[in-house]
Amino acid sequence: MGKFILRILIFLIPLLIILTALEYIAQSAPNSYRYKNDYIANNCDSVNTLILGSSHSFYGINPEILGNNSFNLANVSQDLMFDLYLVEKSIAQCKNLKTLIVPISYFTLYETPLDKGNEKFRVKFYEHYMGYNDSLLNCIEKLELYDPSILQTKIKEYCKLYFGGDEDFGYNSLGWATGYKECMIDSNIEKDAIKTITRHTPSEKYVDINIEYLNKIATLCYNNNIRLFFITTPTLPAYYNKIDNDRWSYTTSVVNNICLKYEASYYSYLNDERFETSDFFDIDHLCHKGAKKFSNILKEEIFE
Repeated sequence: MGKFILRILIFLIPLLIILTALEYIAQSAPNSYRYKNDYIANNCDSVNTLILGSSHSFYGINPEILGNNSFNLANVSQDLMFDLYLVEKSIAQCKNLKTLIVPISYFTLYETPLDKGNEKFRVKFYEHYMGYNDSLLNCIEKLELYDPSILQTKIKEYCKLYFGGDEDFGYNSLGWATGYKECMIDSNIEKDAIKTITRHTPSEKYVDINIEYLNKIATLCYNNNIRLFFITTPTLPAYYNKIDNDRWSYTTSVVNNICLKYEASYYSYLNDERFETSDFFDIDHLCHKGAKKFSNILKEEIFE
């Protein structure tokens, strides 16, 4: 019996060492969450404008063009709960914060919380790299090892940094996502639009809590003399012609009421005719060309 246990230990100990090493490598790999958290901590006195939100603003608003000491604090699928968390944290750190930009997308009020949706794995990134403490995951789910595909990506990023000399990890020095370089729209645009709209039209289960988050963000800005701008990024006709108009009207009415209550502003570019197909990566995300155009428009309409 003792020999059997010893053999098991001889097998398990090396395996445990390998798994621990993989977890360490994955958590040590460069990522936008850690980078953004560290940037705010190290540059808190110089940041005047923060951009929140999910992929629409992550890819669509370039702080280098926007100016005004801006930084992009958005991330893919970032929901309003984490937007609120980052606003609270940033206000405490950034004493010169004057402007906040929060995107309002078609799905914003209806969005399923990140910890309850298909991208629940992203919650761990806020816990590991951005100081979020209210655990929404169990001990196993918190491990990078829990998601093999994510683990593989993290290991590649780690090797890229330490062995390949490549420092392009999908975001620039001011937090803007650099991956959507060119227009990738093809003949399947209508089919893609239907899939995207379907994904962006969940149930109304979380409307009230999402409205509460928006109000809390607006209250924080109002109480701290921070100008709040809600913005809707541009989309293609294949997208905005298929949205549920009743839902969108309700969303805009909620946002406009918040603006009236808290002296905020709302700019919608959902169907802005200044944008053409070549400005988009896909039907609802801007590519580099479109992000440049959109950032210049925001700069002119918000800061000048």
